[in-house]
Amino acid sequence: MGDFAVVGGLKGYMIAAVIFGVLNTLVKPILKILSFPFILLTVGLFSLVLNMLIIWLAEYALEVLDFQGVGIVVAHLPAYFYAGLLLAIANFLIHWLTKK
Repeated sequence: MGDFAVVGGLKGYMIAAVIFGVLNTLVKPILKILSFPFILLTVGLFSLVLNMLIIWLAEYALEVLDFQGVGIVVAHLPAYFYAGLLLAIANFLIHWLTKK
């Protein structure tokens, strides 16, 4: 799992967190609606693919926005899978903690 990294120290983590927050708030609900048949067909496992897509979009957004010394590095497809799994767990915990 060492194939996924945020570059740029604390500044990198803060900027990546904002990018992930914006993508999870604005883009992910739209993707969930559009891919609902696939989510239903795969009993929710397609949500993991959506998480992988969100990670790729965050990586691309940081590349396009061109912050100096800040970026997300994902080596290959299995790294996207593990990062997507971690994002799913983080989303679950955040929703669970804010529900109460």
